[in-house]
Amino acid sequence: MSVNRALQIIHSVAKAGGPVTPTEIAEQIGVPRVSVYRLITTLENENVLQRSQDKTFVELSPAFLRSMIIGASTGQVIAGFKESMTCAANNWSATAFLGQLDGASVRVVHAVTPCDTKMGYVHPGNNVRPAHACSASRAILAFLPKDKAEAIIGSDYEAFTDKTIVDKDALDHELALTRKRGYSICDEEIDPGVISVAAPIIVGTAGVVYSLGIVSFATRIREDGIDKIGEYLHAKAKGAILNASQNLFKLSA
Repeated sequence: MSVNRALQIIHSVAKAGGPVTPTEIAEQIGVPRVSVYRLITTLENENVLQRSQDKTFVELSPAFLRSMIIGASTGQVIAGFKESMTCAANNWSATAFLGQLDGASVRVVHAVTPCDTKMGYVHPGNNVRPAHACSASRAILAFLPKDKAEAIIGSDYEAFTDKTIVDKDALDHELALTRKRGYSICDEEIDPGVISVAAPIIVGTAGVVYSLGIVSFATRIREDGIDKIGEYLHAKAKGAILNASQNLFKLSA
């Protein structure tokens, strides 16, 4: 296999922003279609690319996308997801954040504030978040194996406010709701007057390592609609992994 041509194909698929045909790839990189088809088959066998059921389109495989993200440095990951965070921040005039599963804890690794500075905003801080209470944490933990999630959560359910969930059964119910609706909600559980909403960034069956969220004053979040924001983040998180892979390719090019 020609390594250079294989890399050209991977770059072409990543830049496409979605499924692309082998003919389009051949035209973009200036390589004969026969060679492109042969290399696509090889890359598919190596689980780098995947084809649609009718074999018409090609896209990056979930396993390859996950390996790209997991193998990147924190700085590269932040750069990769920054576009998605910026869009979310400006769309809701609130701070967007990226949560990351880091061993036995979940932490916020980056936050993006809105461009419109006429109104105040809440900053979540870049640190380890309470596993039982923070939306960034619950958006990830809800999709982990139960024993792993419970090990991270532990048994110390600190009550930050009178709304903090401190009962295991109640938390299990909240995690189940998170899985059902596709996003988690921290409704004044850590700080009075502050609500955050976060959605898991899922790469197919490869798992969850990151979450994309919004945090703002409770009055503003309620006015915009918690469910409306949650559904937006759920949809945005689905595309965030692809945007990140495209940006990582740009950084490595």
